[in-house]
Amino acid sequence: MNFKDSQRRLLLGGGTGLGIVIFLAIIVAIQYIAMQHPERWDLTQAGKYTLAPQSKKVLETFGAKKIPIQVVAFYESQAFASKNRVRDLLVRDLLDQYRDAYSHFTYSFVDPDLQLSLAKKYGIDTYPTLIIEAAGKDERITTADEESITNALLKLLRTKTKKVYFVKGHGELSPKATEGNGMSVANGKIKQQNYQTEEIVLMQTASIPDDASMLIIAGPKSDFMDSELEVIRPYLKHGGKLMVLLNPFKSPKLTRFLKDYGFVTADDIVVDRMSRVFGGDYLMPVITTYIKSPITKNFKLASFFPEARSVRVAKKTPPDITAKELALTSPMSWTIDEAQLKSGHANFNAKTGIKGPVPVMAMSTYSGVIAEKPSGQERKGSAQGKDPTDKTSEQTKKKVETGSAASDKPVKARLVVFGSSEFASNKFFKLQGNGDLFMNTVSWLAEEENLIAIRPKSTKSQPVILTAQESWAIFLLPVVFIPSAWFIVGVVVYVYRRRTAAS
Repeated sequence: MNFKDSQRRLLLGGGTGLGIVIFLAIIVAIQYIAMQHPERWDLTQAGKYTLAPQSKKVLETFGAKKIPIQVVAFYESQAFASKNRVRDLLVRDLLDQYRDAYSHFTYSFVDPDLQLSLAKKYGIDTYPTLIIEAAGKDERITTADEESITNALLKLLRTKTKKVYFVKGHGELSPKATEGNGMSVANGKIKQQNYQTEEIVLMQTASIPDDASMLIIAGPKSDFMDSELEVIRPYLKHGGKLMVLLNPFKSPKLTRFLKDYGFVTADDIVVDRMSRVFGGDYLMPVITTYIKSPITKNFKLASFFPEARSVRVAKKTPPDITAKELALTSPMSWTIDEAQLKSGHANFNAKTGIKGPVPVMAMSTYSGVIAEKPSGQERKGSAQGKDPTDKTSEQTKKKVETGSAASDKPVKARLVVFGSSEFASNKFFKLQGNGDLFMNTVSWLAEEENLIAIRPKSTKSQPVILTAQESWAIFLLPVVFIPSAWFIVGVVVYVYRRRTAAS
């Protein structure tokens, strides 16, 4: 072996070694950068490892207020928790998602058996328990899922509890009823967002309580009396919030009342051919078209409106009312009247029906002013019998009447009308986007637009709704096409071998 060969081998060996060193250095550098700037990618179709939009919005609210969040998770000793190891890892992974979305979110795991003093400080008597602390307050939960954590964070954000009143006395869906036609599921979701709920009988009250954040009329079967509607009117005049879920062919006085606020409802019911494609009934329209609004912004989930009537916006509304249609049925839908429904002849009649898309949900805002009560000095002057011809008094009176007094308070009532009450019932609330659409409406009426988003996903299985074409495809592919393909391949191979052997 001469010197040149040795030199060449040394250079080749050195080059290989240097390449290995450079390669390892690159790997170490990538690992270091990844550790300093961690990034997660969720490749699951359902977004299983991604926080829901509402969870992200809640964290953004904390970020805007620069409020740090601390979570203390009390879990049992690992010596007894080997069977729950997978569960604990899932909890850590979920908390990591919150931490990645908000840099001021921190968490720690504590063994209450080993740190008794800390467990006593927080009053831990059962575990697992998560203590979530923020803004000098804390919430505790025993179920470590996204829905529970986000709802706890919502409660920590609120400075006061808002109250929601359900009207009863006309056969409405009851928030206490757990049957399919009840509304206990929706009521529970409202409570989870730190609202209080209560029922109210309008015939037994002279006015809507001052603590009412909103009023819900859910599917009345009998009509309202004029005196009851006159209780609601001043509530709206003073900036009240109202949600109405209607039934077809019911409550004519209530629908006439809603007309004063920009809503036009006919005595009809929607028939939708698309419903059959999704495995539903002709009288259960599928809603996939939403008009952009604070309630439906970025809302892409299908919703189902069983037994829905049309809810349109008047072509001309007073200047103090702004109305907008929100949800539309498919172009393959139309409306029929009660006579057609009873006779079974559901064909479209241009004289009595509306051709789709048919609006089945609308919103309205009613602007006005409230004249503030006169100050103590003004009341005193009036009581002393001030001259009624005094110009100052006359000017003040005119300002109050025209709403131009400096002390007047501007208000804006909010109303949302659904053409279906069943869509929010226990039977249909969890179907596709029904629950999210209902809760988005609650958030908008409560003037909490920053919380309008898709709610945290349930870990429970969800039904897969297939079209007729998709059902046939799923049947034909494994049952017909694949076996046929294998059979054809077998025949081709058999014929080829026979010919090869013969030659």
